[in-house]
Amino acid sequence: MRLYTLTGATALEDPEFGKYEADEQGGFDFPNELSSRLHSFHVGGKPAWEDDIERQRRLMTEELERRKDPATLLDAVQQIVMAAQNVAAGQQTSPPADVGDGDASAPIGDAEGDGDGQGEDTEGAGVDGDQGDGDGDQADAEDTGGDKATADTPAPATKAAKKTAKGKPSK
Repeated sequence: MRLYTLTGATALEDPEFGKYEADEQGGFDFPNELSSRLHSFHVGGKPAWEDDIERQRRLMTEELERRKDPATLLDAVQQIVMAAQNVAAGQQTSPPADVGDGDASAPIGDAEGDGDGQGEDTEGAGVDGDQGDGDGDQADAEDTGGDKATADTPAPATKAAKKTAKGKPSK
């Protein structure tokens, strides 16, 4: 029978049955005769050993009492509220998934939209995520043929529009 100590013992040596050590959960697997004898042993009127059922009952009771504590309940509710606020804040600050450039054939990570799979150098790029010359409000004049795009029109959308205007269909 499997027993768990209530005294904190990690090993037990019995002259008749030998030496036993606790497993990772703190339980001991004893022969039935030894288990019966140890299970009936009490210290100061309290049991020194418990079986699986008694242990489960004790742990559930302790958990229920812990959950009834108002301070514990308040902490749990505050953690849930903070997690919900973090999720909501993360959704509000994330950029839109589709910028609407119509170039679905560009490989993922191809900020230029030219199909080479390489985005432009973003060192010094502006705060608004402009992949152009890094000034944050204009597209690279070299890529757009001298036209300046506004912050509302990203450089890849302007390039895709020029491809379509030249007679090359957008992929």
